[in-house]
Amino acid sequence: MAKFCNNGHQMEDSWTDCPYCIRTGYRVASTGSAGKTRPDIGETRPDDKPKNQLEKTVMLAALKRSPVVGWLVVLNGAQKGDDFRLREGKNTLGTARDVEVALHDPTVSQKHASIHYKDGEFLLTDLDSTNGTFVNDGQQGISRVQLRDSDTIRVGETSLKFKCL
Repeated sequence: MAKFCNNGHQMEDSWTDCPYCIRTGYRVASTGSAGKTRPDIGETRPDDKPKNQLEKTVMLAALKRSPVVGWLVVLNGAQKGDDFRLREGKNTLGTARDVEVALHDPTVSQKHASIHYKDGEFLLTDLDSTNGTFVNDGQQGISRVQLRDSDTIRVGETSLKFKCL
Protein backbone atom coordinates (compact mmCIF):
# COMPACT_ATOMS: atom_id res chain seq x y z
CA MET A 1 0.00 0.00 0.00
CA ALA A 2 1.37 3.43 -0.94
CA LYS A 3 2.10 6.00 1.78
CA PHE A 4 1.30 9.71 1.25
CA CYS A 5 2.27 12.86 3.16
CA ASN A 6 -0.35 15.37 4.40
CA ASN A 7 0.08 17.30 1.14
CA GLY A 8 -0.60 14.23 -1.01
CA HIS A 9 2.95 13.37 -2.16
CA GLN A 10 3.74 9.67 -2.44
CA MET A 11 6.53 8.50 -0.08
CA GLU A 12 8.47 5.36 0.74
CA ASP A 13 7.11 3.48 3.74
CA SER A 14 10.33 4.00 5.71
CA TRP A 15 10.31 7.82 5.37
CA THR A 16 8.98 9.98 8.19
CA ASP A 17 9.23 13.28 6.26
CA CYS A 18 8.29 13.99 2.66
CA PRO A 19 11.40 14.97 0.64
CA TYR A 20 9.34 17.12 -1.74
CA CYS A 21 7.83 19.12 1.12
CA ILE A 22 11.26 19.64 2.71
CA ARG A 23 12.75 20.83 -0.60
CA THR A 24 9.93 23.32 -1.27
CA GLY A 25 9.66 24.61 2.29
CA TYR A 26 6.48 22.80 3.29
CA ARG A 27 7.84 20.42 5.87
CA VAL A 28 5.69 17.68 7.26
CA ALA A 29 6.97 17.01 10.75
CA SER A 30 7.23 13.46 11.97
CA THR A 31 4.35 14.17 14.32
CA GLY A 32 2.09 14.65 11.31
CA SER A 33 1.52 18.41 11.67
CA ALA A 34 2.20 20.50 8.60
CA GLY A 35 3.69 23.98 8.60
CA LYS A 36 5.79 26.26 6.42
CA THR A 37 9.32 26.07 7.80
CA ARG A 38 12.92 26.08 6.73
CA PRO A 39 15.21 23.18 7.61
CA ASP A 40 17.11 23.65 10.86
CA ILE A 41 20.90 23.65 11.08
CA GLY A 42 22.25 20.13 10.85
CA GLU A 43 19.11 18.72 9.25
CA THR A 44 19.71 16.53 6.21
CA ARG A 45 17.64 15.74 3.17
CA PRO A 46 16.73 12.13 2.37
CA ASP A 47 19.65 11.96 -0.07
CA ASP A 48 21.97 12.79 2.86
CA LYS A 49 23.08 16.20 1.53
CA PRO A 50 23.93 18.50 4.45
CA LYS A 51 21.74 21.53 5.07
CA ASN A 52 24.51 23.95 4.04
CA GLN A 53 24.21 22.61 0.49
CA LEU A 54 20.52 23.53 0.31
CA GLU A 55 19.65 26.77 -1.44
CA LYS A 56 18.47 29.62 0.78
CA THR A 57 16.28 32.59 0.05
CA VAL A 58 18.12 35.86 0.50
CA MET A 59 16.48 38.82 2.24
CA LEU A 60 15.80 41.78 -0.04
CA ALA A 61 17.60 44.10 2.38
CA ALA A 62 20.79 42.06 1.89
CA LEU A 63 20.64 42.69 -1.88
CA LYS A 64 20.39 46.48 -1.57
CA ARG A 65 23.43 48.08 -3.12
CA SER A 66 24.48 51.63 -3.46
CA PRO A 67 23.16 53.29 -6.61
CA VAL A 68 24.95 53.13 -9.95
CA VAL A 69 26.81 56.39 -10.57
CA GLY A 70 28.73 55.54 -13.75
CA TRP A 71 30.00 52.92 -16.20
CA LEU A 72 33.20 51.63 -17.72
CA VAL A 73 33.06 50.06 -21.18
CA VAL A 74 35.98 48.01 -22.53
CA LEU A 75 37.12 49.39 -25.90
CA ASN A 76 39.54 46.68 -27.07
CA GLY A 77 40.77 43.12 -26.62
CA ALA A 78 38.87 39.96 -25.73
CA GLN A 79 36.46 41.84 -23.45
CA LYS A 80 35.60 44.53 -26.02
CA GLY A 81 32.06 45.76 -25.36
CA ASP A 82 31.87 44.47 -21.78
CA ASP A 83 30.55 47.08 -19.39
CA PHE A 84 30.96 47.48 -15.66
CA ARG A 85 28.72 49.46 -13.33
CA LEU A 86 30.38 51.88 -10.95
CA ARG A 87 28.73 52.42 -7.58
CA GLU A 88 29.18 54.95 -4.79
CA GLY A 89 32.39 54.42 -2.85
CA LYS A 90 35.43 52.51 -4.06
CA ASN A 91 35.43 50.46 -7.29
CA THR A 92 38.62 48.47 -7.89
CA LEU A 93 39.95 47.51 -11.35
CA GLY A 94 42.21 44.48 -11.79
CA THR A 95 42.49 40.76 -12.39
CA ALA A 96 41.72 39.56 -8.83
CA ARG A 97 38.46 37.71 -8.20
CA ASP A 98 37.18 40.21 -5.64
CA VAL A 99 37.38 43.38 -7.76
CA GLU A 100 34.38 45.26 -9.13
CA VAL A 101 35.94 45.64 -12.60
CA ALA A 102 37.45 42.23 -13.42
CA LEU A 103 39.73 42.38 -16.47
CA HIS A 104 41.28 39.44 -18.31
CA ASP A 105 44.56 41.02 -19.31
CA PRO A 106 47.93 39.60 -18.21
CA THR A 107 49.43 43.12 -18.25
CA VAL A 108 46.96 44.31 -15.57
CA SER A 109 47.84 43.93 -11.88
CA GLN A 110 45.52 42.06 -9.52
CA LYS A 111 44.47 45.33 -7.89
CA HIS A 112 45.61 47.78 -10.54
CA ALA A 113 43.60 50.97 -9.91
CA SER A 114 40.48 52.25 -8.18
CA ILE A 115 37.75 54.72 -8.96
CA HIS A 116 36.29 56.35 -5.89
CA TYR A 117 33.00 58.23 -6.14
CA LYS A 118 32.10 60.72 -3.44
CA ASP A 119 30.20 64.01 -3.46
CA GLY A 120 29.75 64.01 -7.23
CA GLU A 121 33.44 63.49 -8.03
CA PHE A 122 35.22 60.48 -9.50
CA LEU A 123 38.86 60.00 -8.48
CA LEU A 124 41.00 57.49 -10.38
CA THR A 125 43.94 56.23 -8.32
CA ASP A 126 46.75 53.91 -9.43
CA LEU A 127 47.31 51.22 -6.77
CA ASP A 128 51.07 50.89 -7.35
CA SER A 129 50.46 48.78 -10.44
CA THR A 130 53.32 47.25 -12.42
CA ASN A 131 52.47 48.88 -15.76
CA GLY A 132 50.81 52.11 -14.63
CA THR A 133 47.45 53.75 -15.23
CA PHE A 134 46.91 56.32 -17.99
CA VAL A 135 44.10 58.75 -18.82
CA ASN A 136 43.15 59.79 -22.37
CA ASP A 137 46.27 59.91 -24.56
CA GLY A 138 48.62 60.77 -21.68
CA GLN A 139 52.12 59.33 -21.88
CA GLN A 140 52.78 59.76 -18.16
CA GLY A 141 51.16 57.38 -15.70
CA ILE A 142 48.93 58.96 -13.10
CA SER A 143 48.97 58.50 -9.37
CA ARG A 144 45.58 60.18 -8.84
CA VAL A 145 43.37 62.22 -11.16
CA GLN A 146 39.78 63.45 -11.25
CA LEU A 147 37.82 61.75 -14.05
CA ARG A 148 35.51 63.58 -16.42
CA ASP A 149 32.71 62.10 -18.50
CA SER A 150 34.00 60.30 -21.64
CA ASP A 151 37.60 60.04 -20.42
CA THR A 152 39.51 56.99 -21.65
CA ILE A 153 41.40 54.95 -19.06
CA ARG A 154 44.23 52.60 -20.05
CA VAL A 155 45.40 49.86 -17.69
CA GLY A 156 47.86 47.38 -19.16
CA GLU A 157 46.76 46.82 -22.75
CA THR A 158 43.08 47.43 -21.94
CA SER A 159 41.34 50.71 -22.69
CA LEU A 160 38.05 51.62 -21.05
CA LYS A 161 35.62 54.47 -21.73
CA PHE A 162 34.35 56.18 -18.59
CA LYS A 163 30.77 57.45 -18.47
CA CYS A 164 29.19 59.14 -15.47
CA LEU A 165 25.52 59.70 -14.68
